[in-house]
Amino acid sequence: MLNYAKWESGNEANWYTDDPILTRYAERYLPEAVFKYVEQAFQETGELAAGPVDRRAIHTDREGAPRLIRYNRKGEEINQVWYNEGYLQTIKDGYGTGVVSYRYDQNGPEKIPFLVNSILLYLLCEAETGFTCPVGLTQSVAFVLEKFGSEQQRKDYLSRLASTDPTNFAQGATFLTEIQGGSDVGATRTVAVKNGDNYLLTGEKWFASNCDAEISITLARVNDKPSTKGLGLFLVPRTLPDGSRNKVTIRRLKDKLGVRAVASGELILNQAVGYLIGEEDQGFKYMAEALNVSRLGTALAGLAIARRAFLEAAIYTSHREAFGRLINRFPMVQETLVDMITEIEAGWAVASRMINLFDRVHTYGAGNAEDHNLLRMLLSLAKYRCSELGVTAAKRSLELHGGNGYIEEYVTPRLLRDAVVNPVWEGTANIQALEVLKTLQKGGGNLFITDLRNTLASMENRKLTDLELRLTNEVDHVEQVVSHVMEQDAFTQSALAKKLVDLMYDVYSAVHLLEEAQYDLDRSGDGRRVLAVEHWIRMMLEPSRDRGILSTPIIRNEAFRSLVMFEKWSR
Repeated sequence: MLNYAKWESGNEANWYTDDPILTRYAERYLPEAVFKYVEQAFQETGELAAGPVDRRAIHTDREGAPRLIRYNRKGEEINQVWYNEGYLQTIKDGYGTGVVSYRYDQNGPEKIPFLVNSILLYLLCEAETGFTCPVGLTQSVAFVLEKFGSEQQRKDYLSRLASTDPTNFAQGATFLTEIQGGSDVGATRTVAVKNGDNYLLTGEKWFASNCDAEISITLARVNDKPSTKGLGLFLVPRTLPDGSRNKVTIRRLKDKLGVRAVASGELILNQAVGYLIGEEDQGFKYMAEALNVSRLGTALAGLAIARRAFLEAAIYTSHREAFGRLINRFPMVQETLVDMITEIEAGWAVASRMINLFDRVHTYGAGNAEDHNLLRMLLSLAKYRCSELGVTAAKRSLELHGGNGYIEEYVTPRLLRDAVVNPVWEGTANIQALEVLKTLQKGGGNLFITDLRNTLASMENRKLTDLELRLTNEVDHVEQVVSHVMEQDAFTQSALAKKLVDLMYDVYSAVHLLEEAQYDLDRSGDGRRVLAVEHWIRMMLEPSRDRGILSTPIIRNEAFRSLVMFEKWSR
């Protein structure tokens, strides 16, 4: 049992060894030899994140935010980003955990699954999402080069992204967003013109995080084909092989609400040298894989912030007294904490399935087409809901701190500011819902339902029979609702997509959390996760089974124009 009262703040805990959820998932899903190989790194990172990284994050979030230095003292344009010394140490320490490099570790007992990198990322996210954004981008670039890069590109660039030598290591970035496009990647206007063994890229990128990274990838138009069909993917190094600076200018840094540690800037590419990755007209396909890695990381970031927010709230409420009692003895405070931890449990039930499927497909090469499609849905489901969870958990934690929660001497304001970006990064909730809808339109609903039915079919513990039957009915209901949505016209499908995705997430997490509960019962007789399943059902599945999909009128364009734009309405 955890005694939160023994700590004054979350910084006194080890965020790995003192997190029963994280240690349990690591022990269950990592191969035994791999777990023994990396366990010390987990423990050390849990201490590092809770201590030095988090302390330095306070300064970076305020006075120590990165700044753009346009000129040196001689008046020469250098276009460099300044970072405070503490953040530079965090870069060294953070990447030194192996958060990127473990995937490419040749000395391990066997192939290292991405779950290892994910756990390390999760721990670091609890301290500073502004730092882990560049980490996630570096993972994405490395993954793209791993899958699609040439042998020479992997030798020259992937080796540096995965390096454990701080003198050779390089960070990565993905330059995607343009001002006229946003989520509409097909509107990209940056142009690539072939120039011998490379291309010259000209255009602007509107929101580029980790904008001074040494190794970046970007989309650029290579022909006149419409939308994403005319896009190629290019590797754009900041420093060219001859040592000269590539022609990429940082116009300005964005002044952001949160995640201030990461330098996000507007870029101008003026015939910048780029090296084609893979085939010329497959750029969007390749970048989509980078986005999948980033979405996985963003889901983990939201989940990690929720965990940190819960930890701080549990500690604070175990010390704070009001009306002569510790406030964690009041029913509504207890209910809030129970809700928070249950949502974290549900998030991990989905996230673990997502990461394990990612490893099946991309690490072990054992996945088929159905696994790819299910993975795409899980990435969007987890990215959407875990990102939102980070925001709601941070807000609840702040409220449980009372007025102190609004004071910068506590971590809760920074958690809330940093959490808000995750629902936006790598595609908003609407975009994630449309991603799921596209897979459903291609028959993905059968894959989703089959996964749920197979999971329930594995339930053999008689103590869980009632819950199994209850969730079987929920799966039947989800199948009916998916079929209903698929029968509608395109407009209605789009209008219902997010409600449908919410229902899918809630049932999927319930079913897989029940399987996790059975594992605990069979292994140790611990029924804690059974309580989590029961509470999740009360929270999410009892109030409104269909989220209004079958009963709520669709918002048509006329109603939108009247309500939002104040156009006169005539019945």
